[in-house]
Amino acid sequence: MTNVERAIPRLFYPKWEPWIVSLLAMVTGVVGGFGAIVFRWMIKEVHNLLIGDVLQKGPHPLLIFGPALGLLIVSLITHYGAREVKGHGVPQILEALALRGGKIRPRVGILGIIAPAVTIGSGGSVGREGPIALIGAAFGSTLGQLLTLPEKYTSLLLAAGSAAGIAATFNAPIAGGFFGLEIVLGSYQIGAIVPVFLAAVTGTTVFDAIMGSQAVLATPPYHVINHFALLFMMGLGLIMAIVGVLYTKGLTASEDFFDRLSLPFWAKALLGGMVVGLIGLFVPEVLGVGYPTMHLALTNQILWGALALLFVFKYVATLITIGAGGSGGVFAPSLFLGGMVGGAFGNLLYHISPNLAPHPSIYAIAGMAALFAAAAQAPFVAITILLEITGDYHLTAPVMACAAVSYLTYTFFTRDSMYTVKLRRRGIKILRGDDIRPMAAISVLSALQPLGDDAVSPSTSIHEAWQKMTALSRSFLPVISRSQGLDGIVTMRDIVAAMQQQDRKNNTVASIIQPLPKPIMNNDSLDEAIRYLSIYDVEVLPVQDSQTHHIVGLVTRSGVLKAYNASAVHAVDTAHQVEALKRTADDGVFVEVEIPDDSPMVGKQLKDLYLSEDALIVSVTRQQGAVIPHGNFAIKGGDRLLVYVAPASRREHVIEQLQAKEIVSFHGV
Repeated sequence: MTNVERAIPRLFYPKWEPWIVSLLAMVTGVVGGFGAIVFRWMIKEVHNLLIGDVLQKGPHPLLIFGPALGLLIVSLITHYGAREVKGHGVPQILEALALRGGKIRPRVGILGIIAPAVTIGSGGSVGREGPIALIGAAFGSTLGQLLTLPEKYTSLLLAAGSAAGIAATFNAPIAGGFFGLEIVLGSYQIGAIVPVFLAAVTGTTVFDAIMGSQAVLATPPYHVINHFALLFMMGLGLIMAIVGVLYTKGLTASEDFFDRLSLPFWAKALLGGMVVGLIGLFVPEVLGVGYPTMHLALTNQILWGALALLFVFKYVATLITIGAGGSGGVFAPSLFLGGMVGGAFGNLLYHISPNLAPHPSIYAIAGMAALFAAAAQAPFVAITILLEITGDYHLTAPVMACAAVSYLTYTFFTRDSMYTVKLRRRGIKILRGDDIRPMAAISVLSALQPLGDDAVSPSTSIHEAWQKMTALSRSFLPVISRSQGLDGIVTMRDIVAAMQQQDRKNNTVASIIQPLPKPIMNNDSLDEAIRYLSIYDVEVLPVQDSQTHHIVGLVTRSGVLKAYNASAVHAVDTAHQVEALKRTADDGVFVEVEIPDDSPMVGKQLKDLYLSEDALIVSVTRQQGAVIPHGNFAIKGGDRLLVYVAPASRREHVIEQLQAKEIVSFHGV
């Protein structure tokens, strides 16, 4: 029984449940509003302490060391204090929802406000929104844990806290509410809408009461004059989708690059910080969040060539800040980048003909919404936040057109957003809305039966096939010819029927081969396999390699179900083992490692790794998708293993063990 249930008679609890949850969400909203205020104050103080005087004197070589010092401090905080505050905040929230029922350690709320304040204040090219979302989410999660609420309410308060933080920092209650629903929870359930929006409104009210109410990027009231503007907006949406893919891939590539560097964590932070400082020495506009520069772009005060240069330098500075271990959001940088590209697009149209784009700044506003809609896969948040932070609702139609096209086009390239791509690579699938299909997260390779010694040739006699089938206890055998490869299968039922006919018992299996339907690819999921098995109404499907186009094995209906059940059992068993490790230590940490193609472990089995007792392999992912790990699992080059280590102090020891086997430490989570 929870503390809430103890405080209220059980008879009345269901009746009062929505009111209690909404009240707790408003309490979380108050903390989110105050958190946004304290966060801004801390950024200002750090900025004045580290680089404020340097910037006032104009370009100065000392500026190089501001971001370096900031990232060094942050690397120490994240390494020794709380690894969850490393990165851009939102993936940590989604991971807490996916793996821990919405539970976030209380210390994350404290260190989660210090580390990003130091990163941004020292000149790191990141935003405020991810950290403040994490701060609000951490408080909501802590409140739920203190009251020992069920996981669904703890998760709801986590989403409410993140919504309050976003709403307060952007002075955008509607967008903040959509952020909590669309990005964090991934659904618009009626039971979640009221508390999440109440938290967003409360956070905004608290912030406005103390800091004042004004649009973050107020612009003049623009009006769309050219009737073809919507077509141009759609064209810009196509461009922004490509930029969104580059942004998402770039963030991942940068983190991979720094993770692969054979340097201590503090040396990586210093190196990355000095590069960011060097960029800032020549282009100081890219340091920090960058709202003043964004405002200039939205009021058409930057030439299109300068807009293009600002995009390039901001892109590089943001990737390096995140990759080198900085703590900060990627929301605001996406707005900056979208504004620069959109502004340059509008200016180009204006130079072609002023009648095409009499207000080039409109395209900067639309570009901001479009890039975030694509990269975050959150069109509602993107559209509402641009309208709220500019205070101009006349641009609803063009912003919606641009964001919608960008959002849809992005999905042609990838389904991972900038918030979920890291989690997906670790085998953690964030389920959204109606996309809750457990089999979609498991590769068909988990049910694959390779073509091996169990195959027969078309010239094999029916009697020999029957003997082999009974010896192997199989209901079918694949038939493989040298010239054509896999011809089909022969089943026990057909063999028995043939042997009962005196004139056919000495025939070969060529006379009773059953052809197989169109193969599925080896990078498909169990969900696809079960769908094709139902469509073709068969028990067996061939599996084709997507690169070589060769048949690599078969999957059966029973094999698919066994693989899914094995995955479920493995998930439960792994959870128990992780909990057992946690009970023996104060804390644990996830480490992702990669098997190089030339590693001596390629071709061997997982059990041959001989990891120490304080390490547990949680999942294995490869190019085709997540695969169920077990002791006899064959290792391939490029496999990524997610290893849980407890206590966290043993992390370096386990990494040394793996590196001794020529396995690369890929990610420290």
